[in-house]
Amino acid sequence: MGKHSAGKRDSIMAPSRFDLQVRLAASQATSMTRRTSKIGAAAGGLLGLALLPLAVAHADDWTVSPDPLSHETITGIYGYGFGGSLTTPPSVSGSIQGHGVFDYNDVTTGKSVEFNGIESTSHDGLGDVNQAVYVTSDISGTDAPSTGSVFDTSNMGDGAFVNVYSDIYSPSGDTITDTVETPYGNYTIPTTFDAAHILVADAGGVTIGNGDIIDPAGSQTVSAITGIPPLFIAYQGSEPFYVDGSESPAFNADNTITQDILGTYTEAVLVTSDAKGAGGDVPAAGSIFNTIDYGGIQNVYSDLTSTTGGADVITDTLDTPSGDYLIPITFDAAKAETTSAINLPNGAELTPEGTFDYSGVNGLPPENVSVQGMQTFVYADGDSSGTLNADVTNTLDLFGNTDETLLVTSSTDPAAPVGSVFETVNWADTGIENVYSDIVSATGGADTITDTLVTPWGDFTIPIYLDAAAGLAADSFSGI
Repeated sequence: MGKHSAGKRDSIMAPSRFDLQVRLAASQATSMTRRTSKIGAAAGGLLGLALLPLAVAHADDWTVSPDPLSHETITGIYGYGFGGSLTTPPSVSGSIQGHGVFDYNDVTTGKSVEFNGIESTSHDGLGDVNQAVYVTSDISGTDAPSTGSVFDTSNMGDGAFVNVYSDIYSPSGDTITDTVETPYGNYTIPTTFDAAHILVADAGGVTIGNGDIIDPAGSQTVSAITGIPPLFIAYQGSEPFYVDGSESPAFNADNTITQDILGTYTEAVLVTSDAKGAGGDVPAAGSIFNTIDYGGIQNVYSDLTSTTGGADVITDTLDTPSGDYLIPITFDAAKAETTSAINLPNGAELTPEGTFDYSGVNGLPPENVSVQGMQTFVYADGDSSGTLNADVTNTLDLFGNTDETLLVTSSTDPAAPVGSVFETVNWADTGIENVYSDIVSATGGADTITDTLVTPWGDFTIPIYLDAAAGLAADSFSGI
């Protein structure tokens, strides 16, 4: 969809964001009014959703709102974890990713144009919602925001308090604003956070576990976003990479580049294929690398998967001006590439079938990692069985805790219709698991939602506050 430059980055200054980012994301949760739009037909394995506009003017200059005739295509979902505690920053807990058509209206001139955009919506089940939109191309008119522009709206207090961030891209300098709209007036927040210009953490090349140097080849093709600017932003996409200064790209990868308000930059890389078809020293598909750059210091994580069934080669190196330091680590990020079966408390089973087709990578290995993809499942509940396809996100942290989230995109079993959401959280080797399911109604009635804590001492029903599927059928982008 869009392109993002992988140009050389400047020196970085600021501490790491690991824990702060989680707190900031939680504190910036937003609010929305439940909409009545219903889940539309699935096409091409992706979920189509009706988007309804509710435009809010920004400084009486312009509005952005989903086109009322468009349908969003859902491309991914991040889990909620257990109360948001087991998700993988910089992704936002509970965020749903997709793309669609948006209207851009100039309030002063009355002109209205359209643009294509990718978006990420997150809601916490308590009415708080955030949505970020990245402009990928213009459709009509001459006044549409430039490709690469970023908008974000965060609503709190049932829409009484709204934070509106915009970054209108321009080669000669972006126009960046951040405004808090309240019942008592609007307040401009000074910010220089430039969501449209992310400096790339590994642009100068980084050394992976076998001693090779990998280097981005050109620019990232942006296909998804997540984040809450002006706090942080993450661009997901794909990009080829050089190895040891090769004349042509050596491998293709899904990658995610991020930056935050503290000045930290990261890039996660998941190898998807050999670009030359020659093998050799090219990292095997499934290998994962991550670079965290802050304060002139780089942490480089490398997980080289084996092609012979042997152990992965895992390294973690801290590169500093005073020398490089090898950090002992056993965190195996590649374990997140395996989808597990899910046993529901009602006796139904979801069993993965076939291969897990990668579509994205996120997280901050060796602290945590998330791998997104598409997976086919066999759904069996004792009375019937069928197959379903799902967008899947698997997460893993350094303590061995895992989170697997499924969004059904096509199904032959009415017991697990399109739009249903399943999530399971496992606490390492404790035998404790939280299983959440949200089965959407085929008749427009209430969803069937269950949340169960499975333990060695028995199963416990968790009071339900979250309707994950409802967020799919409602447009939280309230206009900015």
